[in-house]
Amino acid sequence: MDVPTTNSGARLVVLGTSSGVGKTLITMAICRWLRDQGVSVTPFKSLSMEEGPAGYPVPPDGVIHFHQAYQAIAAGVAPERDMNPIAIWTTPDGVATSVRGQRTSDWLFQEPATLRTSRSRAEVLDAYRGLERRHDAVIAEGCGSPVEMNLKERDVTNLWLAEATDASCILVCTTVLTGVFAALLGTLDLMTPGERRRVVGFVVNRFDGDHGDFDSAVEILETCAGIPCLGVIPHFPDGPLAGPVPTGPEMARRMAHSAELEERISAWTAHVAGHMDFAKMMDAVNAGGTRVSLEH
Repeated sequence: MDVPTTNSGARLVVLGTSSGVGKTLITMAICRWLRDQGVSVTPFKSLSMEEGPAGYPVPPDGVIHFHQAYQAIAAGVAPERDMNPIAIWTTPDGVATSVRGQRTSDWLFQEPATLRTSRSRAEVLDAYRGLERRHDAVIAEGCGSPVEMNLKERDVTNLWLAEATDASCILVCTTVLTGVFAALLGTLDLMTPGERRRVVGFVVNRFDGDHGDFDSAVEILETCAGIPCLGVIPHFPDGPLAGPVPTGPEMARRMAHSAELEERISAWTAHVAGHMDFAKMMDAVNAGGTRVSLEH
């Protein structure tokens, strides 16, 4: 792909083998861990889709997904529109959209696919660059699977974003959905050589079972994938998303700034830090050409 690139700070895209593997929570933990190391960090998600009006309000009259608002709180920064430049959600009348904080119902669905993709990518990159200019690290959350082959030409959230921003990637999978070998190795196999080189490690999330019994699985995965396992994260039932789903923008705002969410983020990050090698991950990101200095 012939795309422009950015050239400062640390850039990471958190990919997943599918929806539901925990990209949102892993991104949140990385943001909080980096904040605790003294790094100015921001979350990012190019495009989000949700059921119902649960978005966090941003000016002038739009929303971002409440997940990105929670990630911003984890990062120690105020939620803002560029963290989720394109948000789509359902309404009683169909769907609604917010692009850079501006509600719109036209071009995202009415323009031809090629033009829509081009315009979406321009909005995404402009938002990303704005965040990058103000922060030392941008941690982007992907969407679904990065290798839906019929959709890759219209991708705005996964491997296209990694290439457009010259970012490293980690790949999150889970044993909860079973088939972890096929999910992880199959996802990597469907990437181009250039895309695969961006993936610096993988994370097994929501693990239930005896870690000792899984050691051989990790060895096989590392050997076959050619990249290190950065962590095997045990299931954690009381994470930041364990509370109720907001039913509207004001509820999303209240929940994002609540003491309960802060406690859940801290507990979740401590849990992940006990099982994931954040420093090893950042060493790999820095080795990939994007750099951030840690206080300790």
